[in-house]
Amino acid sequence: MKILIVHNKYQSKNIGGEDIVYKNELESLRKKLGEKNVLSYEVSNDDVNQFKLLFEIWFSWEHYKNIRRMVEENRINIVHVHNFFPMLTPSVFKAAKEGGAKVIHTLHNYRLWCISGILYRDGYGTCEVCTKNKFSLAGILNRCYRNSLLQSIAAQLAFWFYKVTGVFDSVDYFFVLTDFQKEKVKSLGISENRIIAKPNSLRIPLELQKQKEKQGYIYVGRLEESKGIYELLKVWSRLDRRFVLTVIGGGKLERELKNKFMGCDNVIFKGVCTREETLENMAKSKYLIQPSLWYETFGLTIIEAMSVGTPVIGFDIGTRKDFIKNGVNGFLCTPPTFEETIRMSLEYPEYDTLSQNAMKTAKLYHDDYIIEQQIEAYKKILEERI
Repeated sequence: MKILIVHNKYQSKNIGGEDIVYKNELESLRKKLGEKNVLSYEVSNDDVNQFKLLFEIWFSWEHYKNIRRMVEENRINIVHVHNFFPMLTPSVFKAAKEGGAKVIHTLHNYRLWCISGILYRDGYGTCEVCTKNKFSLAGILNRCYRNSLLQSIAAQLAFWFYKVTGVFDSVDYFFVLTDFQKEKVKSLGISENRIIAKPNSLRIPLELQKQKEKQGYIYVGRLEESKGIYELLKVWSRLDRRFVLTVIGGGKLERELKNKFMGCDNVIFKGVCTREETLENMAKSKYLIQPSLWYETFGLTIIEAMSVGTPVIGFDIGTRKDFIKNGVNGFLCTPPTFEETIRMSLEYPEYDTLSQNAMKTAKLYHDDYIIEQQIEAYKKILEERI
């Protein structure tokens, strides 16, 4: 079995969950199957040429030729694509298929139906307007792609073109990350027999799991409306000094939030940290707060926190209930009950049990266990047992 992993990386300053998952899966698969049997093809948005992209966003002949040549010359059996937009384009699916490989695409977001990728609109909330109409203009009118009219027009036209030309028909199977996402993409039109549930995996340094001194709360994520950071800081501004919140991450709202909430002596803004620094801070914290207002497709920070014995408090929206079991390994709440939940959590009498259960939950997503599932899925696809 020979596999080619394909990924369009985000800008290095905005590295996120997809890039982490791609790198982890690539390393883990090479460890299990051997480096000669797991090849990779990647590009980075750091190298985007805006003028060139206007002409190549529709179909990249360069990447089509490169992928097809790699598939044929190396006798690749499976091409597994993570992110393809904007540089690779769905040309990679067609190249892989015509080269003779089985094609898998992990749905890390909802960009096939929503140009923002998150089914959420600032100032509006969860939004599925564009999923109701094949040629909806809402994404353009609301500047849903990077809050830019011109970029939204380009992105929307590109995805209309992809749908009209049927390039996604070259994808044999879609990997989804949670039960919630599986049901969501089924409702959006993907046939159940093309969907395979395969969660992300993670690898945590063993020394972090031994840390026991925990205090305070932590938020890890981009500083933008869809992540619920406003809701979080508004509540925190009403809490006393016993409730200390560490905020890790950057984004378009960073300066505004610092100006507005820096006066809160129980809020610490750390900015963007390395993954190692982030994990260390998670391990020291009593709870992780996950207040995202959009569905999410996974919950990497949730699993990372649980792996170091840190229970999670999150809004009961989208995928959260796939990971957080209320009163078992953390707490689920709604925006109206958020403050009450935070106050209750501080001296929760069964905290040690929450922490232990959180670690048990994280073990279900351990790298070795999930990668074995992934390899088994590959085998079934090649043997046409799915």
